[in-house]
Amino acid sequence: MSKLKISDETNINRIEHKSKKNMAIGTIIGYLAILVSVAHGLILTPMIITSVGVNDYGLYGIATTLAALFLMDFGLNTTAETYLAKLRASGNKDKVQRFLATIFRIYLLLSLLFIAAITALYFLAPIIYRSSYTPEEIDILKILIIIVGGYSLVSFPTNTFSSVITTYEKFGWNKFADLVQKLIYMGLTIACIKLNWGIIGITAVNAGSGVVAIIMRFFYMRFYLGIKLDVRLKMDADKKEIKSILLFSAWGLIIAVLTRLVFNITPSILGAVSSSDQVSMFMLVNTIEGYVYMFGAMTGTFFMAKVARLESTGTPEERRNKLQALAGKIGKLQFFVIALIIFGFATVGHEFITFWLKDTLVDYPEFINIYWCILAICAYELVRIPELPIYNAMLTEGHIKPLAINTIIKATVNIGLSFVLSSYYGAVGACAAIAAARIIDVTLNNFMYKKYLGISIVKFFKDVYARGSITIIISFGIGLLCHFFLPIDNTIGKFLVDGTIFVLLYIFCTLFITFTKDERHYYVNIAFEILHIKKRLEVNGVVPEVPGPFPEIEDQQKEEANVTEENASEETKEESENNGQD
Repeated sequence: MSKLKISDETNINRIEHKSKKNMAIGTIIGYLAILVSVAHGLILTPMIITSVGVNDYGLYGIATTLAALFLMDFGLNTTAETYLAKLRASGNKDKVQRFLATIFRIYLLLSLLFIAAITALYFLAPIIYRSSYTPEEIDILKILIIIVGGYSLVSFPTNTFSSVITTYEKFGWNKFADLVQKLIYMGLTIACIKLNWGIIGITAVNAGSGVVAIIMRFFYMRFYLGIKLDVRLKMDADKKEIKSILLFSAWGLIIAVLTRLVFNITPSILGAVSSSDQVSMFMLVNTIEGYVYMFGAMTGTFFMAKVARLESTGTPEERRNKLQALAGKIGKLQFFVIALIIFGFATVGHEFITFWLKDTLVDYPEFINIYWCILAICAYELVRIPELPIYNAMLTEGHIKPLAINTIIKATVNIGLSFVLSSYYGAVGACAAIAAARIIDVTLNNFMYKKYLGISIVKFFKDVYARGSITIIISFGIGLLCHFFLPIDNTIGKFLVDGTIFVLLYIFCTLFITFTKDERHYYVNIAFEILHIKKRLEVNGVVPEVPGPFPEIEDQQKEEANVTEENASEETKEESENNGQD
């Protein structure tokens, strides 16, 4: 185990600076990976639909969502991230490796159940979808199930690789692996379209690119972080530890299963009670919603380790105050990103749908309703994304049961409404059901945050939304005026002009209205450091020692450095004693 000796304030500051810089680099690479995904969706999705047809694209959606539904992680991924964050905060690598080995073996054993699930799905497909698809199309669906099922069986036990890298706050590599995967997938998808390999080839290259990312994460974890993975099936872990993992995972299982139901079972409901074109329409909504969530939640896990370390410092009141301040500041940054995406789409989304699906809209004009579907189901993210630090705190402090109960209520409402509304209104009805369930979910969660963490929701909303709301009113209001009154007839031209005006105005108002002076200077100076620009912002001719917007994190980094120093000293002392005995 490598030893880090922290002996003076300079070294502590160096660690703080490195952590900030890694977080910023991870953010940049992560958003670059998302932009590649968006480019894939905007450019290749219409090409795929044109190449394989609406029905085959719907088959692809059913296969991928069903595989994701059956090959759930049984709540173990949430468990892994929570426990690893706590263990890493203690500075004991041996415990991290033992926990990783234990949970990986549990994953491998559960894979046997998933093989049975995929096999059942393969043989039941002709019965479930006979009313919506022809026998030939169902044969294609069965092949797709084999491909995505096989990939999911490989990726399922390796989910912990990403959790370990995130726990060690090496965000850049995780996001770089995502970027490489998306670039490979994008390139090979274009090749499949040109070679006319159909939806089967496109599905296969998607799976193959995912395997590349898994291999990259494994080698980084093993050789850079020095974390070994014991794949032996011998269960030598502490029984109490395994019991604790499984009990926590039981509630995590409920959350994982029912959360996936919201989107992954909806295509099957539409396939059973509506029509194949409605399945494809919903898959397009699902694609855009996924991009919105990725943009907003990309940095959500970056602060998991920081939140975990709050649990072991100070009195309960001090921890609550630190969490309140940390959540408000992170939430403010998260709101800036998610509001830019959602209100930007509200401004120019209609034009976007028009030119994005221009060929498909000729035969399926009702697909223009995707605009309203996306706004309905994404509005929820304006609250959920900024509250991710509080949600993570619920997990690290062990309050997973109330979150699971809220998820049960949300899923029950969603599935019940979806069957009814989908049969009358197709994909629009399904999206209305999701929107209603999400409103209930975010309301219940806020009650839980107040009850179990002592968080003041009123103060949180004031910290996050008070200044940001002014920015939204100004930029969105002017954006709508431009949208309705600028005399631009060309759809793409109107999208570009109105979108540019909104984005520039939004960023300007955010910098000078939403962010305080210290926050503004902090983010700009971090950007300068990443770009190796020596100049820093000055105030009244003086270069200020600008405090970071997350002082709680910086305090925790100093405490972690001190703990590491103590551990290193103890280990050195033990080694000296052992050498003396030898």
